[in-house]
Amino acid sequence: RLKGSTYRGVLVIMKDPSRLSLQAASTLGSVGQVCGKIAEAHGGVIGMTGSGFIDPGGNGNGGQLAGYAMSNGEAHGTHFGAWAYKRIELHEDNLFYIKDANSTVGEGCTDATEFQPAMIIDGVKYTTDYWTDTQPRACIGQSDKYEILMLVIEGRLWLEGINGTSVNTCSDILLQHGCMQAMNLDGGSSAMMWFDGKYVMRSSSPDNRYNGGRECPNAWVYKAAGTFEE
Repeated sequence: RLKGSTYRGVLVIMKDPSRLSLQAASTLGSVGQVCGKIAEAHGGVIGMTGSGFIDPGGNGNGGQLAGYAMSNGEAHGTHFGAWAYKRIELHEDNLFYIKDANSTVGEGCTDATEFQPAMIIDGVKYTTDYWTDTQPRACIGQSDKYEILMLVIEGRLWLEGINGTSVNTCSDILLQHGCMQAMNLDGGSSAMMWFDGKYVMRSSSPDNRYNGGRECPNAWVYKAAGTFEE
């Protein structure tokens, strides 16, 4: 559990990167699913929201992926073209790599998602001037011990003084845990964390605060030990 002057959050450290994958909603293309439902369907003990989605007027249902994603070697969506977008790739060697979204997907990539900005590359913090407002955040990275780091920050709970935080502050938190690679994911009302059958934070969306947040096209899932898929 983390707490700052304007935020409250959860940092999860996962020791075995081979148990991580990006799992698509079973209904992708029509409607999304909340991250806990996706995680449960794939033998997960931890689930966190992954890709962004097409969201006209804030009324999207999570079924239409924004950008490109790869789930267990299967490609979905279309790459972002703008220069600022990045892609975080998980490879067969169980390492994260960060690349430009419009670059070729790396050989050996098994799972990937695109958003912006890149936060930490090879242990170096990349300070952003565009993501400095206090908002709910969702970030994923990997430490110098090869641990997977998931960070989710609550926000927009103004009556409690829980507004959120900047991406730069999220980078500082991750660097305290030896983070070598990290990228910001779709945050806001989509940012959620599920652990062992329950949500360990609240969504910033009043309509979805206690029921898993908004439906999303996919989720990063950390599987239970001994859980395998063909």
